[in-house]
Amino acid sequence: MSLEYNKAVSQLLSLADFERKSRANDPPNFHLKRVERLLQYLGNPHQGQKYIHVAGSKGKGSTSALIAWSLAGTGYKTGLFTSPSIHKITERFRINGVPISEKEFSDLITKLWPAVEQVKSDNDIGTVSVFELETAMAFCHFANVGADISVIEVGLGGRLDSTNIITPLVSVITPISLDHVNVLGGTIELIAKEKAGIIKPGIPVVLATQKLEAYEVICSTAHQQKSHVIDSQSNVEILNIEDRGLNGVQLEFKIGKETIRSHLPLLGAHQIDNFRTAMAALQQVNIMALPINFTASAAHIKTIKWPARNQLVAHASANKNAIFVDGAHNDASARALCKSIQSLFPERNQTIFIIGVISGHDPSGLVKELMPLNPKIIVTESRHPKSLTHFKLKETLDESKITVAATSRNTMEALNKAKCMAHSGDLIIATGSLFIAAEIIEIEHKLNPEIYPDINPFR
Repeated sequence: MSLEYNKAVSQLLSLADFERKSRANDPPNFHLKRVERLLQYLGNPHQGQKYIHVAGSKGKGSTSALIAWSLAGTGYKTGLFTSPSIHKITERFRINGVPISEKEFSDLITKLWPAVEQVKSDNDIGTVSVFELETAMAFCHFANVGADISVIEVGLGGRLDSTNIITPLVSVITPISLDHVNVLGGTIELIAKEKAGIIKPGIPVVLATQKLEAYEVICSTAHQQKSHVIDSQSNVEILNIEDRGLNGVQLEFKIGKETIRSHLPLLGAHQIDNFRTAMAALQQVNIMALPINFTASAAHIKTIKWPARNQLVAHASANKNAIFVDGAHNDASARALCKSIQSLFPERNQTIFIIGVISGHDPSGLVKELMPLNPKIIVTESRHPKSLTHFKLKETLDESKITVAATSRNTMEALNKAKCMAHSGDLIIATGSLFIAAEIIEIEHKLNPEIYPDINPFR
């Protein structure tokens, strides 16, 4: 990494970072006023661009990626803004799947920083946050490179998320479940109301399969906004599924009058639902703005790379156990992970789970969904500042009468313990957050992690 890039990352992270930490005397205070003013000082780069906006509790990242890869496959220069990043912060800003370069990232920080300072000097609206600046960086980057269309994933919630400054061609809402309850509310209805906040007047909204209480809230919001609701299941018919095991599935599906085949390498039955939602969103884009070659789009999906989501990190061999990771962080995603493991590894012996979670999530609810696998559990913590400590995680699981086989201070130690504990035919699984999954990938694949300092010179 270049000195300029390191400096730019430190400069970005000198801002209030509610993804990595929050302080009692500096609450998030979510609203759109700061990002609106920041973009105004930058000349409103978000205006005049074409977008697809994606919110949801489960699958919004995978669905965003599937839409973006599909658009690139049909010949469009496609932007993709997602969070969090897995190994490097540049992954959040992509064109046709390729992350922004370190130089482009550094140049953007330099160019946008005077506007950040201007918002601060106004002294009436607070300072720009990390995610607000990242959002502005995405809009500027996509404008700079002349993106034909960009897929924008909501960071948190929807209604007050910084990305909600855009007017998209189509809004997409993936399945809603209990998530970030301390910020979004403790019921499906309250969370659905926040997610439905991305629905704009007259803009169609594509829905993945939803729980009834979420569906009713979203449809009510759409009716108020005079927005047409498109049910992805009704609009994209899956005709045939050929299971390729750890190589994904071969799909035959019908959209409109076309029957198309596609190889989907993303693992897990839930990815088929994400695929269907992505195709339904493309269908709306095809109707409204840009012609879509669905055959080319579907063919390009076989090249998709979306790490830490149901990813096989190490294959089993004579002297090595298979290692599998997934960023499941709530009970719904853990339930999907459990089904994936049962389907993908039917011949496994013991399952050994490495589990670490971010504060504010419900580790007991998550682990209870994994109990049908009869797992041995190792609790740990990632280097993320919001990671629940391993001793607090064990205490929480103990209170729920969940047996913990071992504890560890970090993912390296946890992985070593899992390997020592494992016998031939056992499966090692790391989950609980994307950060745990990412660190296990880095350790096993010998990747150099991008370490963010807790204290930096720009604070």
